[in-house]
Amino acid sequence: MERVYVWTEALGCGEILPPMLRSFLRHHDVSINVFIYEEDLHYISEFDGVTPIVINDTIQSLVKKSALMAAFSEGHKGTALLWSHIIEANKDALLIHLDADTIFLGEVVSKILNGLTEAGVTGTRRPYRQTNSRNYLRKLHLLARPDAVNTHAFGFRNKIGSLSREEVFDLIFVNNRTLFQKIFNPVLDFFDPMTFHIRSISGIHYIDSKNQRKSGKYSRYGKFESSMISFAAVGSGCNFYKNPHTKTSDGYRQFALSSFSLYSKYLLSNEIEVIPLDSPYLVNLLDRLDVNTWTLKEF
Repeated sequence: MERVYVWTEALGCGEILPPMLRSFLRHHDVSINVFIYEEDLHYISEFDGVTPIVINDTIQSLVKKSALMAAFSEGHKGTALLWSHIIEANKDALLIHLDADTIFLGEVVSKILNGLTEAGVTGTRRPYRQTNSRNYLRKLHLLARPDAVNTHAFGFRNKIGSLSREEVFDLIFVNNRTLFQKIFNPVLDFFDPMTFHIRSISGIHYIDSKNQRKSGKYSRYGKFESSMISFAAVGSGCNFYKNPHTKTSDGYRQFALSSFSLYSKYLLSNEIEVIPLDSPYLVNLLDRLDVNTWTLKEF
């Protein structure tokens, strides 16, 4: 039986973890690995079924904290560095990643594993034909590419051939791509080059999709997505809130802070001095959320 490795990370933002873990453990009987800094361990000390992976500057640490913090000062470069080490340390495993700002309303791991019986990478569609690129040539090449998968809840077979950890890092962290790659071999988001690499080896399976054609539409109302309340950029927002000098674009900073503000208000019972994200969809779900059963109330 193939080894399954489920993980999340909350490095420098451990306070967002308790709601995610409570909801995950309510609906799952599998263990989850949590990458976390030592000073944030107290946020997860109450949980059984959670394996803390402490990141520090000791020789035992999967990656040095100082290196990771330097990378996180450049945004998702830190996440790419961490993931490249996780992939290197878990060869031939079935890897499942779940975002730390996800609230689970049902079981999702088995659905991801089912997708991996058919393909090397699985998740909901990240549509490539729904793009607003102003660069005509880039847009044309995007239209020709297959859909990737969203990374908030997805899985992949860790069979990446002879790639080195540095090559894995480059396939995850899209900011290192050359101008030629950006125009003629474009991607939309984090991990997409790695998704396409795995797809070329062992295929791709789109969860919640009516068919498995290379292009389709994404809907948050599918059966799989309806098993979660999916936020975006809450961990980044938490880090920006505590470390305002972190490098990023003004637009992403504003979005991440507002997303963290919404999450903090409803799930951490702590309102911060940032206007919450204006999302009637999320507010409707959060108003209906029963935090004892981690299900939605019917009004």
